[in-house]
Amino acid sequence: MSALLFDMQLNMKHIIPVTDLQRQAAKILNGLDDNEPVVITQRGRASAVLISAERYAEIEEDLKTLDDLELIRLLEDAKQDVADGKTIAHDDVKNDLASNEMIQVHWTSSAFLTVNRCRRESR
Repeated sequence: MSALLFDMQLNMKHIIPVTDLQRQAAKILNGLDDNEPVVITQRGRASAVLISAERYAEIEEDLKTLDDLELIRLLEDAKQDVADGKTIAHDDVKNDLASNEMIQVHWTSSAFLTVNRCRRESR
């Protein structure tokens, strides 16, 4: 992503070259706003973003919440699969593994599971 596009997308106000950061690190770190990140450029392109420790903690908490919500959604989907009969009994899996039948399991991009039964090739 180009530095210009990056700046336009995030509406950054504070952009400084890496040499300024090297010379004035303490001043720049002390001036970090809780909500306004500082974009560090190198050779005219965005190469890093500085944010306050408080803002970083907020982002980490937000990501944890999103992970929890995703797990809840996956659990609800799994419960619906059970209600719809889209499951394979444990004994069936054991018998299939013992026979020449094989179960193929595929993960889709949205973390849903598809299961297909097929004949195992003889060795």
